[in-house]
Parts: sequence; C-alpha cells; structure tokens
Amino acid sequence: MHWPVRMKKGAGFGPQSVVPSDIPATWAAMEKLYDAGKARAIGVSNFSSKKLADLLAVARVPPAVDQVECHPVWQQGKLRAFCDSNGIHLSVRAVQQRVLLKSFMVGSVIRGSLLDRLSCRVA
Repeated sequence: MHWPVRMKKGAGFGPQSVVPSDIPATWAAMEKLYDAGKARAIGVSNFSSKKLADLLAVARVPPAVDQVECHPVWQQGKLRAFCDSNGIHLSVRAVQQRVLLKSFMVGSVIRGSLLDRLSCRVA
C-alpha cells in the first residue's frame, strides 16, 4: 500500500482528489494475496506511527515493512522506535543530495564530501 490515502480516479494529484480511504479493506485484500502465496511479504509506504498502529489493530498479518522518507534533516525517530518495537522493518529513501544541499545546507564545506559519503551508505 503506497499511501494511506485514496485518490479519485483520473482526477490528478492534489488535495481536491483525495477521498476517504478504507485501509482495513485494502489490507484484507493484501492478506488474501499473502495467504494464497502470491506475495512473500506485504508492507506499506509513507505510514506514520499512528497509521501503523491503526493498521496493526485490524491486521491479521502485520506489515513486514514501512518505506518512508528519512534523511539527516528528517530522521523519523518516533516512527523508527515504533517500528522497532513492533517488528516492522523500516526502509528509508532519501531525497536527492542536491535538494538537501539547496534546501537545508549552507556553505561549501559540506558540499560534496559528507553528503556524498552518506548517500553512498544509504543507497
């Protein structure tokens, strides 16, 4: 499940396109795929600790993974702790290095060296 929201079909991307989602029904359909052997594991992406807790309350098969954005500026500490305590693997993706540099880092000292080493470890 890529996002904990649902979009109107063909309406494009934006707040006007969001409709109420039925996460329990979507997860139940994913559990059926898991039970049938069509998936070795099922997981989510972009779920907060609150959304994960809501899902765990109704899930028969807990999510194996939650993939989220995580980087030095947004470290997701609360979510990491929640996932650790519930046996959910937290898979991280980072925004591009140049976006971090432009948006959050100042000075030529950091450019190229520290972030290059970090991005090699993350990727």
